[in-house]
Amino acid sequence: MEKKAKVLIVEDEAPLRELLNAELSRSGYVVQVAANGTEGLLRFAEEFFSVVLLDVKMPDMGGVEVLQQMQNNSSIPEIIMFTGHGNIETAVTCIKLGAYDYLTKPVKLDELEMIIDKAHEKNRLKRENINLKREMSNLGNDQVVGKSPEIIKVLNTAQKWGATEEHVLIYGESGTGKELIARAVHEASERANKPFVTVNCGRLDVHTAESELFGHMQGAFTSANKARAGLFELADSGTLLMDEVSEMPLNVQVKLLRILETGTFRRLGGSRDIKVDVRFVFASNQKLQGCVDRGEFREDFYHRINLLPISLPALRDRREDILPLAMYFLRDNNSSLGQDWDVSEEAMAALYAYNWPGNVRELKNTIRRACILATEPVVTLDLLPFSAPLVPLAIKDHSNVVTKPKPLWVKEREHIGKVLAWVQGNKSKAARILEIDRKTLYTKLERYELDS
Repeated sequence: MEKKAKVLIVEDEAPLRELLNAELSRSGYVVQVAANGTEGLLRFAEEFFSVVLLDVKMPDMGGVEVLQQMQNNSSIPEIIMFTGHGNIETAVTCIKLGAYDYLTKPVKLDELEMIIDKAHEKNRLKRENINLKREMSNLGNDQVVGKSPEIIKVLNTAQKWGATEEHVLIYGESGTGKELIARAVHEASERANKPFVTVNCGRLDVHTAESELFGHMQGAFTSANKARAGLFELADSGTLLMDEVSEMPLNVQVKLLRILETGTFRRLGGSRDIKVDVRFVFASNQKLQGCVDRGEFREDFYHRINLLPISLPALRDRREDILPLAMYFLRDNNSSLGQDWDVSEEAMAALYAYNWPGNVRELKNTIRRACILATEPVVTLDLLPFSAPLVPLAIKDHSNVVTKPKPLWVKEREHIGKVLAWVQGNKSKAARILEIDRKTLYTKLERYELDS
């Protein structure tokens, strides 16, 4: 059943304000009220509303001015203007300023509820579009491809866990497709048509993590020029994937534990509790028990999120999926490059034999790179970036096999991969061993397709 809208009523006439509050609350809407424009802006700044009912004429601040200020907020609601003094000029002004609708009092309740529902749906789609744009730089259109018993087991588990409302924890090396499995969990749930929001905890700066997740009030810190909804509010009624959860600052883990237990939080600088309905999926490229043992992860938080685990195998542990995946990525290139592509037998053997430290993401980018470099629509051995034996040269000693030299970037990539494996995916430790800062490490991980 579709969740009802969160509605803010800004109306200076007490009888009408109380009537609308009572009737809409009885119909299942979550309602807050304000007696004037100033109070309405304060309420609006404290939490997210998908729909605002706004009176045009109020003594302290007119509805048009309130409308303009609300439209400057990052979490723009659908604003329905209503007045007892119908005026075409004012109506046109409000619509031009972005109001969803303009109604004249008295308003029939059933008609008002229908308009609120349509406005709420429009706002949901708007927020979903914002989320999709946020994800576009990180998401592909890949499907989970494979026929191995290991990946079939993972998909069956994702379907099973998806049907529950419990939080899920996905383990897997970088590039194994944890986000795709998280989406599979989301799609198998009753939230499938609701927002799916992602956040990489490893990229959350310790100073801005709370603002990103919880949102903030205007003036909460120096650069907080206006109130802003956080990712928890954007994911309300849907699913929030928290990738690289092992990198989450300890102080944020404490606050997130409260959300898991109560479903409430406060914006940074706020004084009111905000309630959200979010299903969490956590992902990690390292075992969290080890992080707990090292004092890098809260034990109570770990036990709270480890109820339904999914372990995603590395590509080298399901080799029978390598060639089907390679052919899938080739078909993807067929549509984008307009040619029918093939793979030589030597290249197939090399693809199958390679260890794939970057897992599925590395395979995808290897195929894409080969197709770009090829002069014919065939992926051949010489187009592969990793070292592979070539045909022996015509010299007397045929026992010596000539090997294609590795470019410097391949050497660096392999070394970074080995360091990450040594520290079990802990990027902070990897950066220290490599004697580079974390920002530089993340840049290299993206460049070499080793990022999770």
